[in-house]
Amino acid sequence: MRCPQNGKEGLEVPLKTVKNFLVGKALARLDPQSPHYLCQDPGCPVVYYGAEGVYLLEEVRFPVYDKGASLVCYCFDWTRESLREALARGLDPVAQVEEGVRAKRCACDQRNPRGRCCLSTLKAEVARLASA
Repeated sequence: MRCPQNGKEGLEVPLKTVKNFLVGKALARLDPQSPHYLCQDPGCPVVYYGAEGVYLLEEVRFPVYDKGASLVCYCFDWTRESLREALARGLDPVAQVEEGVRAKRCACDQRNPRGRCCLSTLKAEVARLASA
């Protein structure tokens, strides 16, 4: 489904993720029978949308990476800044997160606004920072 604001195709997100991110007033409008999508365009004010309408940045409880927030890994609190610092110290944030995932400590289906594992995003961000 396309974002009603910018017309770009959104990423389908599990209902439990959307419910975790929405503030109370926005949650009151939620149609639990409808699929919901994340607008990944950082320039668009819409975060989530579904058949019942849109949910804007001010209607979510947590920062959203796709909307420009620094938080990359929602389970283990990796930000762009902490990734940069870890890389400068020779640490491997990806290996640390992979270990947490193997140990079943992550909750990406609820904590990540995409509703799925952040490893691909984390790896891409680490690669970008390492080449900068």
